[in-house]
Amino acid sequence: MEFYQGWVQNEIAPFSNLKYKSIEYPTINEKELIIETKAATLNFADLLLSSGMYQSNPKTPFVPGFEVAGTVKECSTDSKFHVGDRVVAATTVFRSGRFGSFGEYCVASENLAYKLPEEISYEVGAAMLMSYLTSDFALHRRAQLKKGEIVLVNAAAGGVGISAVQLAKIQGAKVIAAVGSDEKKKFIEQFEPDLVINYQKENLKDVVEEKFGKRSVNVFYDQVGGEPYEEGVRLLSSEGRALIVGFASGNIPSQLLSYLLVRNISLMGVFMISFENDDKEYLETRMKTIFDRYLSKEIKPIYKTINFDEIVKYLEFIGSRKTIGRIVALR
Repeated sequence: MEFYQGWVQNEIAPFSNLKYKSIEYPTINEKELIIETKAATLNFADLLLSSGMYQSNPKTPFVPGFEVAGTVKECSTDSKFHVGDRVVAATTVFRSGRFGSFGEYCVASENLAYKLPEEISYEVGAAMLMSYLTSDFALHRRAQLKKGEIVLVNAAAGGVGISAVQLAKIQGAKVIAAVGSDEKKKFIEQFEPDLVINYQKENLKDVVEEKFGKRSVNVFYDQVGGEPYEEGVRLLSSEGRALIVGFASGNIPSQLLSYLLVRNISLMGVFMISFENDDKEYLETRMKTIFDRYLSKEIKPIYKTINFDEIVKYLEFIGSRKTIGRIVALR
């Protein structure tokens, strides 16, 4: 049996139990790739996965890591990819796979892999993939955001939040960026949102209503859940759209169904991974658009690079909720 090295989780437990060790080399099914990892992005979802709180959990032992940039090492004979292709991809950890990007190699679905232009580095590709593709899917496909509409972005200084602020501005929206510290407030101002709020010090409702009026928000982009979600929903206009992107607070909110009913508010789930089979051509087209926007300097991914042996240390940092932008581990 062949083996490779990776950050291995032997049981569902805190991520601090990850050990860098050998694990058996994967075999792949039809329409899957084995990718040699060059860059792996750290996500809050990795913490949920380790603790058994993610929506689907792999059998142990497994290697975490949802996103990768690297080169194709193996593919099926009828694949649209070739050995040696530079790619970015979502690993099969999204659907209970055991071989994520925190190892020398990982497994990804062909339908969630995209050729990385030569002009874009592995670290930039890894930093952009799921953050920009998720935000683009949310705003362009799910909310069908229109020019002039008002968008409230929760956790706007995180990797996904930054992408949402930039893409909403490109689409001509007015953007409210909600952040949790003065440091993050100062940081996010470089992207020129129309209003920035430190919700730890300022009353979100009062500040938004003073600037834009009562129930003025057309689209609420939420990755947090819990109390921040409930506060944001109550700012939505009639026929507003609430985009449910994640639950970084760890609390899945109870739905204010009577309020949604009387305000004609639409609640929209955002999980573009499901389009792996539903509309993979759409995702491929939108990923190309994102690459083009980066090359034309319309978007600016924010990230910090770390060494591969620092992954556990920086997962802890992500858990502290002090991060700005994304964290990318390089091999």
